Amino acid sequence: MSDFKFEAWPTEYRQINQYFGQNPHNYAQFGLPGHEGLDLMAPTGSKIFAVAPGTVRFVNTSATNHNYGIHVRVDHADGWQTIYGHMQQATVRVNQPVKAGDQLGLADNTGNSFGSHLHLTLKRQNASYTDSSGTKWPYNIFDPTPFLLPLIGWQRPAGPYTDGWAFTDGIIIVGDLAQVNSGGINFRESASVVGKLIDLVPGGTIIIVTGAPRGQYTPVKVANASLKNVPAPLPPTPEPPPPPTENLVNGWAFTTYITRSGSQAIVGEFGINLRAAPSRTATNMGLVKGGSTLTITGSPQGEYTPVSARRVDFSGPINIPPDIAPPTTPGPQPEPEPTTPPPADAILGWAYTQNLTINGRQVVSGRFGTNLRAAPVRGGTKLGLFVEGGTGTIAGQSSGEYTPVYVSRSSLRNVPSPLPPITQPTPLPGDSTTPVPTPQPTADTTPGWAFTAAITVSGGMATAGQYGINLRNAPRRDAGKVGFVPGNASMIVTGAAQGEYTPVRVDDNILQGKVTTPEPIIDTIGPPDDAIDPEPPTLGNARIGLHASADPGISQAEIEEFADMRPGMIKVLSFHEPTAVQKLSKAHPDARWIVRAFLEFRSANGVRNISPGQFVNDTINDVRRTLEMIGPGKDVVIELHNEPNLVPEGLSGAWSDGATFAQWWLELLRLYRQAMPGRK
Repeated sequence: MSDFKFEAWPTEYRQINQYFGQNPHNYAQFGLPGHEGLDLMAPTGSKIFAVAPGTVRFVNTSATNHNYGIHVRVDHADGWQTIYGHMQQATVRVNQPVKAGDQLGLADNTGNSFGSHLHLTLKRQNASYTDSSGTKWPYNIFDPTPFLLPLIGWQRPAGPYTDGWAFTDGIIIVGDLAQVNSGGINFRESASVVGKLIDLVPGGTIIIVTGAPRGQYTPVKVANASLKNVPAPLPPTPEPPPPPTENLVNGWAFTTYITRSGSQAIVGEFGINLRAAPSRTATNMGLVKGGSTLTITGSPQGEYTPVSARRVDFSGPINIPPDIAPPTTPGPQPEPEPTTPPPADAILGWAYTQNLTINGRQVVSGRFGTNLRAAPVRGGTKLGLFVEGGTGTIAGQSSGEYTPVYVSRSSLRNVPSPLPPITQPTPLPGDSTTPVPTPQPTADTTPGWAFTAAITVSGGMATAGQYGINLRNAPRRDAGKVGFVPGNASMIVTGAAQGEYTPVRVDDNILQGKVTTPEPIIDTIGPPDDAIDPEPPTLGNARIGLHASADPGISQAEIEEFADMRPGMIKVLSFHEPTAVQKLSKAHPDARWIVRAFLEFRSANGVRNISPGQFVNDTINDVRRTLEMIGPGKDVVIELHNEPNLVPEGLSGAWSDGATFAQWWLELLRLYRQAMPGRK
């Protein structure tokens, strides 16, 4: 078995535009079952990198003598070879050794190509590949997708799950995982278009493939957290009542956030703030973890119920006001905390001992600051700069030239996201374990769900990725937005992940753009007569339209849905498969059209700024082809978007203010009008 793997992403933009095996009708002329590689976002002049160590086998410097145009072939271990096509320029020579991440050249549009991108092909000498449908691929071609996706960060969703069937053309399958196309899929109980509908699975959701396809459907497991219509779970079973000798804290729980069962109650998944009195403004004594068992001690008062909570069920320290009576029978006391506990947002790392001033368990960073590293060696990965004069807490025994310390984020600069693995220190003498910083109870926090792949979880805390995340009100990609958590902000983890999301609480002082529940709207219009299906009434000059799939292929099932919905306007993307656009145009001769000049969002870790000229260069050929497929005499508007310079979650990007974007967009509009005079 080969240990070969991709170690570096081959372009500056982590975006796949066309997957392996897609559009077989376009590639039959070359004797191929479909697209023989991956097309990756790579604007003209951007850099192309080797995916793994190897030796340059071949460099083609002609732009016209091969379908790949200017391209480079690199031989790797165990007979593997990668091909990098459609380049502007190759910057390596034959027999040159390369490392993963070394530059091979610059991207362009040479050879048989429409729009600048990188085409990546994977081959293996004296080997053949048969895909999941039983198709044997020629010319030693292999699917590079399983090698590349680990660099994107696909993660297996957490259970529990619901079994069902997904329309195969509506998902991208890689091994035993799949991702739902942007339009979402109908999740059914049986492998049929008339199978009972379980739910609509939101676009982008990662699901688990459980077997071979049957007809047009694939058996899958979908995390219950990604669904809206799953059977209601059974009420949780409380744990046995705590023994009378156990150390308890008496307080008041917000009744809505607990599930009562007799004389006990279960804390909701986000945990609760235990308060000293039945009031929202009463002292917060601490956060009781989600799923904990409480003992009911009396009758509710207003919004609150009196309870007893075990000390071991608190997340973080407990703050009991002097006027709150302790339990009648005190139990064992907790271990004393260090003299100065590390702050809740602290990061563990290793600092060069000679640049620290140490006083007991406290340290001060020396002149010019100190590099905090993930391991006690000079080549350890940097976690950030521990600023000059910043203070920290010793976390364990020194190792070689380095001392382990906890440092608050406020004393660090340039912290990476996500954090790399960190070498754990040996506890100090007398410490059974080095205490890990625990989340401090905040005056008020807001519960929600954080996208697991976009946060770094460490114990009871999580850190938002560098671009920030949307906090959602349910563990689904299409759930309502609660607010925005800025990049590198800390959150309290309140329970186990569900599906692709983790339950958290965010300090109200950190949460931005908090969304409040709107006033309910009373619908006074009676239900329609089910026996008739009239055309929708005209809404002034507006038309009700439909957006085609956000993926290159438009399936036959989608075309049939368009026929059922009878849209007055149809929106397609410039890279949509031409024959599908022709089918829609023929089936809807009176529809108006929007053609979106399409470039993908940049990846969350990408850094780029697509100029107006690059945008036109990368989209104009696709737009012209799509207009030709729609045909003459149609009412068509070309739509220009700014997503190439943005990321989907957090909306971070190239625009420092509205004026900057306006200048960019107006220049793009001018160039498009110049290239396509007379078009709207």
